[in-house]
Amino acid sequence: MIRRIYLFLVASILIFSACNQNSKETENWKSVYKNAYSTGDYLTGVVALNHLLVLDSANKTDYIDSLALYYTKKLKNFKAGKIYVDKGLELNPDNITLMEFKSIFLGAEDKVQESKALMEKAYKLSGKNKHLYLIAAMKLAIDNDVNAYVQSVNGILYGKYTPETIDVNIDENTSQNVDLKAYCYVEKAKMSSTPAEAVQYLDSALLITPNFQEAIFYKNKFTEKPAK
Repeated sequence: MIRRIYLFLVASILIFSACNQNSKETENWKSVYKNAYSTGDYLTGVVALNHLLVLDSANKTDYIDSLALYYTKKLKNFKAGKIYVDKGLELNPDNITLMEFKSIFLGAEDKVQESKALMEKAYKLSGKNKHLYLIAAMKLAIDNDVNAYVQSVNGILYGKYTPETIDVNIDENTSQNVDLKAYCYVEKAKMSSTPAEAVQYLDSALLITPNFQEAIFYKNKFTEKPAK
């Protein structure tokens, strides 16, 4: 009887020790992730998240969502991004951000109707102008529906507007989160009939988002003096 009690106590101590060690590892990796996030070190952030996914399974949904975002938008590792987007949607089919990413992946696979249907679902859930705009952009790309696209842009610029942001690519490796209205002013600049008109729209965009890289690029392009 005494031997049995002794073995039980030893086993309890070992289990407690293992749990305590796991907790310490979890906190250490959370600190690594926090530091990486604050400095924009997304590679280290992904390493930390992968460790946390194993150590802290109770919060796996949050870690999977973050991995999907980092791989897709920050590291441009679309193969890994697609894997975690799918995993995240299995856990939460109504995750709007992951639905956006999934829609983009479907479009890249030429599954255009599925892509459009998923974005329409995202709009129904969010009611955001961003999703309405992205649907119009798909119609432009798929059906060359210029009218729907222009109406969407004008609706954002001149209708009732609640501030929203949209992620836009700067180059193959980096992107920038900007105000949706500023983005639509840049789109109007691209559709302008004269350089002067385009610059007016670009100035409007830069008033809203002064560091908008695409707006700065096009303004320099429209205002640069021709070489003699």
